[in-house]
Amino acid sequence: MKKINTLLLALLIIFLISCDKDRDDIDNNYILLEMQQRNEMLEYDNPNFELSLYGYNETVADAEATLIVSQDFGADEFPFTVRMDIPADPYAEIPNIEDNTNARFYITIQWDSDDNGQNCAGDIDLDNSIQNVGLININRRDAQDIYLGTIPETSSCQ
Repeated sequence: MKKINTLLLALLIIFLISCDKDRDDIDNNYILLEMQQRNEMLEYDNPNFELSLYGYNETVADAEATLIVSQDFGADEFPFTVRMDIPADPYAEIPNIEDNTNARFYITIQWDSDDNGQNCAGDIDLDNSIQNVGLININRRDAQDIYLGTIPETSSCQ
C-alpha cells in the first residue's frame, strides 16, 4: 500500500509540473515594448494606436514581410509599456522559413494622435532617425525600447 501511495504521489507531482510548464508556455507568448519619446515632447489628443508585428526571411531577396499580429492599445504618460500578445510559434507564420535564425521581426505603429481621422504629418510614429528602430527580438521577456517621433511635414496622409 505504501508503494502505491508513493507512486500516486509521484504521478501527481509530475502532472502538476507539466501543468506549470504549459502555463509558462502560454505566458511566454508576448513581447514587452517600452514606448519612449526621444528628442521631442510628444502630445496626443487620441490615446489609441495600433501596433503590428511583421516577420520576414532575411535570406530571401525581395521577400514581402508577413503580418503576424496587430493589436490596439491606449497610451499613458510617456514612457509607458505595452504587452503585445504573439502567436505560440510566430516563425511558422513566415512563408519559406526553414531556419528560425533567418527570421527577422519588426513592428509598425498607426497612431492618429491628433485625432483628425488620418495618419499625417505631425502624428506619432516610430522615430525613423534611429537605424532599425522597429526591429525587435521576439524571444526577449524584458521590455524593449521603442523610440517614437512624429511623421515629417513632407509626408503625405494615409
